[in-house]
Amino acid sequence: MRRANVFISIVLIVFGGFYAYLIMGLPRREIPHTLGADFMPWILTICLLFLASVLLLRGLFLRGDDTNGVTISLSEVSGILSLVAIIVAYIEAMIYFGYLIITPLFIATMMLISGSRKVREIILFSIGIALAVYLFFHRFFDVPLPGGKIF
Repeated sequence: MRRANVFISIVLIVFGGFYAYLIMGLPRREIPHTLGADFMPWILTICLLFLASVLLLRGLFLRGDDTNGVTISLSEVSGILSLVAIIVAYIEAMIYFGYLIITPLFIATMMLISGSRKVREIILFSIGIALAVYLFFHRFFDVPLPGGKIF
């Protein structure tokens, strides 16, 4: 486990450094008293680098039992891969069908996967959340969400 932590922390530190390099290329805004486009990415990068450094130091200097019995079953791996596939399909489908059509289906699918079986709850929650997010971003932030190519 220690070697895995050291390896993962090094990978995360390299990724964080590359991400920081990309952030430096973001455009600067000259509007006074506003946050720039690079504010939140820098916060996330600093947090990532800090946590990866803590993991690296812990893996290098803390001695402990390497065998703690942590295993991942095949069903857990297939569940993770299924979740990734569903998210990729959602993103691709949003390009063609738009946010308002595909998001309620995505939320309903996630609710079914997580174990919810109340049909009325699934329908109301998935449509309500999709509409609330759409109105919030569209009306308050004036951020257009994908409309889709087909509709």
